[in-house]
Amino acid sequence: MQQIINALIKNKVFILFLALLLFSFKFISNRSFYHHSKFDKIAIGLTGGIFNIKHSVNEYFNLKKINNELLIENKKLLKREINKNENKLFNKSNIPFDVFQAKVIKNSIKSSRNYLIVNKGTKDSITREMGVISSKGIIGIIYKVSENYSSVISILNRDLQINAKFKKNNAFGSLNWNGINTNKVKLSDIPVINDVKIGDSIVTGGMSTYFPDGILIGVVSDYEIDLGRGYYEIDVELNNIIGNEINVFILKNKYQAKIKSLE
Repeated sequence: MQQIINALIKNKVFILFLALLLFSFKFISNRSFYHHSKFDKIAIGLTGGIFNIKHSVNEYFNLKKINNELLIENKKLLKREINKNENKLFNKSNIPFDVFQAKVIKNSIKSSRNYLIVNKGTKDSITREMGVISSKGIIGIIYKVSENYSSVISILNRDLQINAKFKKNNAFGSLNWNGINTNKVKLSDIPVINDVKIGDSIVTGGMSTYFPDGILIGVVSDYEIDLGRGYYEIDVELNNIIGNEINVFILKNKYQAKIKSLE
């Protein structure tokens, strides 16, 4: 302990300089949108680089597991491509989406506002507000982008709302996480005139530029009726386990800019 104290005293000038430097960067970032944007890009790049190294080490020691997962992923993608009438996610002639494959190198599920980092960035044509899915369901939306990495607002983030609907009758609502169970989200704004049953499939509504219509999200696990409002409060069990996802797909809506201009 004494050696640590002596080292701090010996280097007190450098430590003070470093603290003042960090403080000045923070001050500039808060005062200037331009600098804030630049610092965000630098932070994503540094964070992505660090976690990419960590991910590479873990990947080396888990090659067999990762190869098996990739084989399963490729098999599912092949089945989807062959059976286009059943699932048209990758039928580019029918929907206006390009698809980019990426890997998750950082994934948080323990806070109320979780995020992921994927190993694709601007050099791979990735931009903000692209949807991210896995072979089992939705993951989130691209939030910030650097040259080689992107941060993703997870579906397990209390600030994110997703347009969703019942597969059986197209009843639309809003999907949001309440910050409690990492396997469940809440579906609200479904009027009580609709028939709701446990086990009903919930899919993306298609009323946004992020996701195409009909991507599976999960199934109804429980519900209550808010008599005062005349709406259901529905628990949806996610089809995918967000914390276990490694291979994901980023969706680029070819007409996003035109749609945004109309909005």
